[in-house]
Amino acid sequence: MEEMLNLTDGLTAFFFIWAAVLIFFMKVGFAMLEIGQIRVKNTGTQLTLKFLDLAAVIVVYYFIGYSIAYALPNIGIVPEENYAHFMKMLMFAAAAVTIMTGALAERVKIVPYIIAAIIIGGFGYPIVEHLAWGGGFLANIGFHDFAGSAVVHAFGGIIGFTAAYIIGARIGKYRNGASIPIAGHNVPFAVLGAWILAVGWFGFNIGSISSFNDWKIGLSVAVATTLAMAGGIMGAAIMSKGDPLFIANGAAAGLVAICAGADVVHPVGGLFIGFIAGVLLPVVYKFIDSKLKIDDVCAVTPVHAVSGIWGTLAAGIFGLKIFGGTGGVNILSQFIGIFIIIAIAGILALLVFGILKFTIGIREKSEVERKGLDSQFGIEMYPEHAMKYNNFKF
Repeated sequence: MEEMLNLTDGLTAFFFIWAAVLIFFMKVGFAMLEIGQIRVKNTGTQLTLKFLDLAAVIVVYYFIGYSIAYALPNIGIVPEENYAHFMKMLMFAAAAVTIMTGALAERVKIVPYIIAAIIIGGFGYPIVEHLAWGGGFLANIGFHDFAGSAVVHAFGGIIGFTAAYIIGARIGKYRNGASIPIAGHNVPFAVLGAWILAVGWFGFNIGSISSFNDWKIGLSVAVATTLAMAGGIMGAAIMSKGDPLFIANGAAAGLVAICAGADVVHPVGGLFIGFIAGVLLPVVYKFIDSKLKIDDVCAVTPVHAVSGIWGTLAAGIFGLKIFGGTGGVNILSQFIGIFIIIAIAGILALLVFGILKFTIGIREKSEVERKGLDSQFGIEMYPEHAMKYNNFKF
């Protein structure tokens, strides 16, 4: 019996590491999706932000964040028996933090951004994680967020939305009250990024089962996740009239939306949840861009915030037995949970980015923004443009 328990523990640990690796690979997807939607002159800086926020979150989550999230007695010490779980949850934290770069692209300064990433990854996100997954208030009222529609995506998306409002639009984005399209330099890169995210998402969702013994739940999660992705693609395709960038982001929107209820909804319910997320994507993006005049460069708000909110609420509906779900969910708890998480994310972003804005500043100088953020380092990401810099050396 003891040998069987050891085998189960070992398989669970291996499974968690496998999930962590897939989620880590999603970082590549985020990077490609974002740089494809921005201009050539800013791609190097955007990639730099991705590496630096990853490093910052790894360190601060190890020493502080994980202990806060799971109420460990000794801050800064992750017990060996928690290593597998730590690795998986670290990748969730890294995903939650990195979402905001897409909203701040092409004008944010590196140092203030990393300071924000440290605060959010080490303190803000772990508090939300504790409330929902670490035995906190939301867990005790029956709030259900299986893989992070609210905890990861709505949290990160609301922070991105708020930060984009605080930092302001890119130069030339709005003229005479009208939104001026600023095309990204490489749509195929963005589409590739969405594909990579989709692959990694199976680690995100299936990896959220609590033990290797729950493999049957994992199978249901896999099917619901796949159908939700398909629904997101179809919804975005219909509403955007076949725009490839919206379709790629539609896949991500569907995947975000299913995270909360992937373990409790019927796969057909997952299809519907993803479809609605895909439908909302272009509608919300155009509203934010044209009406609110908030320059959310990579559609962080509709993909992560709105889809995350919708998915969280949908879990409380389609998880009910009357809709083919497993039951055990409560729509009131879902409302309370998502409201609290939105409030924490919004207030945190206002404080962090507001203070940074009025102290060290969060936005690059206008001349740097016009030349491109990469110009301050004397670099160019593509060979055909490289010779324009005098200090370039072979």
